[in-house]
Amino acid sequence: MLDDFIKVNRLSATIFPCDDAHTAAKAMKFTGDEEAVAKSIVLIDSNQSPLLVIMLGKDRADFAKIKKILGVADVRLCQPKEVIEITGYEIGGVPPISIYGIKTIMDKAVSEKDEVVCGGGDPRHLMKIKVLEIMECVEDISLEDIRK
Repeated sequence: MLDDFIKVNRLSATIFPCDDAHTAAKAMKFTGDEEAVAKSIVLIDSNQSPLLVIMLGKDRADFAKIKKILGVADVRLCQPKEVIEITGYEIGGVPPISIYGIKTIMDKAVSEKDEVVCGGGDPRHLMKIKVLEIMECVEDISLEDIRK
């Protein structure tokens, strides 16, 4: 699925295997550079609308900022089953691209990077991708300051 998206869109992104990229912390150990790792977090707002948040692996999302940006009463992390239903990917492998019909917020710190390593479709793969390619391939994306 992710491989096909990369080919169809002629992206320079590459997917590569790793032992376990189930969390950003594990991906950071694999890459050796915490500044180069991005994570994709799936949230649900109080209107039951999904949201994909892309941020650096070392950072934490500020739910109060996200609620204010969205104009909603609450947001919560999706359960693993919900993540698969919404994105088609399991936790630890959610990429920032090839997810349709979902609003996406990219933290401004990610947008300042040239390239990041992120979820590669499953917890045993990572993807290296140019941030510009993410921004060009995601239809409903906005850049916001959402870090704690």
